Amino acid sequence: MLQFVREIQVSVLTQGASSSRRGFLFNVAAGFSKDINPLSGMTVNLMLVDQWLGELKSELEADVFVSSSESLSHVFAEIMAVTRLNLIEQAEKENAQLTSLEFREERGWGFAWQHHQSPEEITVKHSHFLEAFVQDPKEFGLLKVEFEWLRKANCETDFAHEGFKILKGLSAKNFEELCAFLEKSKGLKLPSGSFLANIKIHHLSRKFTLAL
Repeated sequence: MLQFVREIQVSVLTQGASSSRRGFLFNVAAGFSKDINPLSGMTVNLMLVDQWLGELKSELEADVFVSSSESLSHVFAEIMAVTRLNLIEQAEKENAQLTSLEFREERGWGFAWQHHQSPEEITVKHSHFLEAFVQDPKEFGLLKVEFEWLRKANCETDFAHEGFKILKGLSAKNFEELCAFLEKSKGLKLPSGSFLANIKIHHLSRKFTLAL
């Protein structure tokens, strides 16, 4: 079984309950798997997969994804559902499997699905940027704190706001205290059943990542 990932960039328009529109420029990564043909040594024709993604891009960019609230959670789930069903249908024609999907946006948003998750579940990611906590005032560092929320079906939670609520109580004086503070929030469960599955701290100045 060979696994591979292909990427494409997609512009998506969303509309909230107040009729306000937002635009997102996503990098979409789609993972597939298929048995290797013992005679040819080949799996899926990559040009064919790129064609699938091109057709998906046209479909997503021709639509406006509307939410009944101002939360992006519902819209992201709808975009994922349309994408997942589209690519599963295409893959089945070639006896292949869709194994993963990830949408990444430069402003800190992202959402993903893995084949072991149910169709209704997605992982919603949102990043917050902090100045590094250092004892030497002359030393500067920039941190990106990435929260990964496992969203349950029909959840309308504003995950960016939930992240801000966690960081609002932050009083760490150094990097170690920051890690200890955030680790206490891992596993935080919301009334919807969604929960904070993972936290990653990207130290952009020193070029390393710590997963809590």
